[in-house]
Amino acid sequence: ALGGAILTKPGKHYNVEKIEKTVEALTVKVSEQGYSFGQVRPRFDRDPVTQTINVTYVIDEGPRVYIERINIVGNYRTEDQVIRRQIRLAEGDAYNRLLIEAGRKRLRGLGFFKTVNIETEPGSAADRVVINVVVVEQPTGEFSFGVGYSTTEGVIGDVSITERNLMGRGQYVRLGMSGSFERFQVDFSFTEPAFLGRNIAAGFDLFHKEVDLRDVASFRQRNTGGNLRMGFPVANNTQLGLRYRLNREEIFDATRNASLAIKQAADEGEVWVSSLGYTLAYDTRNLPQSPTSGIFASISQDFAGAGGDVQYNRLILDTRGYYPITNKITFVGRAQGGIIEGWGGEDLRLTDLFFKGGETIRGFDRAGYGPRDACKDPTTGARIPNCSQDAIGGKYFWATTAEVRFPIPLIPESLGIDGAVFVDAGSLWGAGENAIQAINVDEGSFILDTSDIRLSTGVSLIWQSPLGPLRADLAEALLKADFDRTELFRFGASTTF
Repeated sequence: ALGGAILTKPGKHYNVEKIEKTVEALTVKVSEQGYSFGQVRPRFDRDPVTQTINVTYVIDEGPRVYIERINIVGNYRTEDQVIRRQIRLAEGDAYNRLLIEAGRKRLRGLGFFKTVNIETEPGSAADRVVINVVVVEQPTGEFSFGVGYSTTEGVIGDVSITERNLMGRGQYVRLGMSGSFERFQVDFSFTEPAFLGRNIAAGFDLFHKEVDLRDVASFRQRNTGGNLRMGFPVANNTQLGLRYRLNREEIFDATRNASLAIKQAADEGEVWVSSLGYTLAYDTRNLPQSPTSGIFASISQDFAGAGGDVQYNRLILDTRGYYPITNKITFVGRAQGGIIEGWGGEDLRLTDLFFKGGETIRGFDRAGYGPRDACKDPTTGARIPNCSQDAIGGKYFWATTAEVRFPIPLIPESLGIDGAVFVDAGSLWGAGENAIQAINVDEGSFILDTSDIRLSTGVSLIWQSPLGPLRADLAEALLKADFDRTELFRFGASTTF
């Protein structure tokens, strides 16, 4: 049972680091078997003739101790079961100091308590111990509002009310509303972190969103619906999320000069999208909000067609890595990609496709790269009247980022202001069949579409402000298609990656 923890192998070179890690892993294994006071020490026997060294790991189990009682003190509002399920040990179990410490960290991570201390005292017998969990509660409700400015949306604002420990049961509930001159959104979320008493988080979301895309695609979009979801760990640092989504989508207010593909999509009216999906995520980041080391990787797939009017299969991959060059300088890398295809003889609708811009490759406008209506006669090159060169979305995309983040000299660290230099690259291509039919045949135009690489580089200013993270990017597009739309400066809420 302990052999799997041994990293040193016969015939391999002597490696002090592997020996130390083996001692640590064996200590954990021994502790997990109830010998919390067990000790592991390596013994070395050198053979100068063969120039080899034999390593023996000597294990002193120490006394075996069991939990007699778990007392919880200071939880005037939070129910005992909310605290106990984070400790994951019960009366009668073998005492394990590593699991106790892991439970303390989980309790701190809930955000329900100012302090969490776990103390032990002798039990009624020599092999018994009493555990006292002492907590100091703190407010878990929050009412927040904010006002800001974004170069893509103009003035933006949001207001929300959140309770992270509803009625002391550990449940999460949030009602939020946000908007700008180009967007309005309201959403409600509820999460039960221990569904059916198990380590399963389950909940639902309700939402309504209206977006004005007339500046980039000559239409407005309305989306109303809800999600049912659940998530649970499947391995160490690995989480699986399952979801069902039902929503009503509509394209409306297409402008007079909109691409014919957009006008036809608006004529379809409302459609219902019923989809099943999953996300498998691996996360070893040290600080999920502002990480400096670790890896995050996810694969998400959504299958639309479980009822409703739409049938498609969408797959998205996302990988991010963080490497500390020094204590204050961090290298960040990200790679992502996606593909969507219709099935059952159904063509993809305009709103099913990917629209990409400065959120993936800085230096490009919103929906600034990817397939676009040329609004020209393919034979004569004459401009087609009442037609704007709208973005019409693509079926395939990829994007990568390499960024170095660093503190800015002469600016106090307490202000939370960092700088960054970056290089972005990616592409979006593959217009939908409906758009091809509308533009190439009905409109008499053609589609500007290429899988060529887009590339940009620039500098950033990142501020962890009291109202939330803000970011300003100054970027230059080094590689672009002739029909792409670029922007030099981008400012707004920071996107964590």
